[in-house]
Amino acid sequence: PATRGLLSNDALKAASTEMGGLCPAFINVGRGDVIDEKCLLEALDKKFISGAILDVFVEEPLPTNSGLWSRPDVIVSPHVSGLTQASDVPKVFLSNYQRYVENDRSTSELKFLVDWKKGY
Repeated sequence: PATRGLLSNDALKAASTEMGGLCPAFINVGRGDVIDEKCLLEALDKKFISGAILDVFVEEPLPTNSGLWSRPDVIVSPHVSGLTQASDVPKVFLSNYQRYVENDRSTSELKFLVDWKKGY
């Protein structure tokens, strides 16, 4: 919840050449709701950013009637940027299990915990 809408409205205006920025591409592979589609389209139209590469969206899958599909300055990927390698899972599990046992069953030292209050 703390990052929801973080880059909406005029947040991307600072990236525009008008404001001294370099008009970069916006890449989102993390949280779809960090910016809403309307604000993203507006940032593209106003040239605050030069393009967008998107793997996550507020609504998934991205609706067929989304304006993002028809834009030449937008690349849409099918939510695969953060693939987990199956071979990594046992290593992480074992590492966390050892931390858990060694710290009297405390979760304070575990890695990759989900924070349900923050929403990620």
